[in-house]
Amino acid sequence: MASNRSLAMYIILIAGTLTIASLAVYSWMNPLTIDNIMNYSVDIRITNVQFDNDYLNITVRNIGVNPTTISLVIINQTSTIHTVPVHEPISHAEIISFRVAFKWTSGYMYQIKLETTDNFEYHSCNTFSAIAP
Repeated sequence: MASNRSLAMYIILIAGTLTIASLAVYSWMNPLTIDNIMNYSVDIRITNVQFDNDYLNITVRNIGVNPTTISLVIINQTSTIHTVPVHEPISHAEIISFRVAFKWTSGYMYQIKLETTDNFEYHSCNTFSAIAP
């Protein structure tokens, strides 16, 4: 009878160990799932912002693997839609520059964020901060 109890304890111990190990492997592998990899296929980075009279000159680079199109420029988290003169998809590793009409004030910090659209899906890209001269 004692050996049956020992066997049951070992089975419970092994089952618990396997459960913990499988959870650890799942949490380690979760960032590598197909859904998460696909989210990285669209990624535009703002590399430079220059302030010019009533315009912002924005330079971006597509560091994602798929071509993408910029749909919105959001400045300081406002919902104001700024016209984007780029209507062509930006290829992988391509660098482009465009101008956005915006009345800026010297000495103020501005946060610029881009939104892209691909197959009717919107993706928010990283925020870039710049201080007007």
